[in-house]
Amino acid sequence: MDKKTAEKASKLLETLERLEEIRQATEESKSHWWSFLTSDVKRLTDNDGLMMPEILRNEFKEAVERAIEKTTKKLDEL
Repeated sequence: MDKKTAEKASKLLETLERLEEIRQATEESKSHWWSFLTSDVKRLTDNDGLMMPEILRNEFKEAVERAIEKTTKKLDEL
């Protein structure tokens, strides 16, 4: 593996690690409500952010799974 490929692999592994952390957090939070929070939203709300509806939580979980699959596939292709 050349240096450029190794750097790509390293970045993909870092991304995969972050995605796995997100997946674990979403699995552990089962029925708790989620919020969308940015610095702008924080200033406009009571600091808890905007409540995320269940349909959006489910879409987010599916998006995380797809991102993990795509990242794993890219790693396998290297």
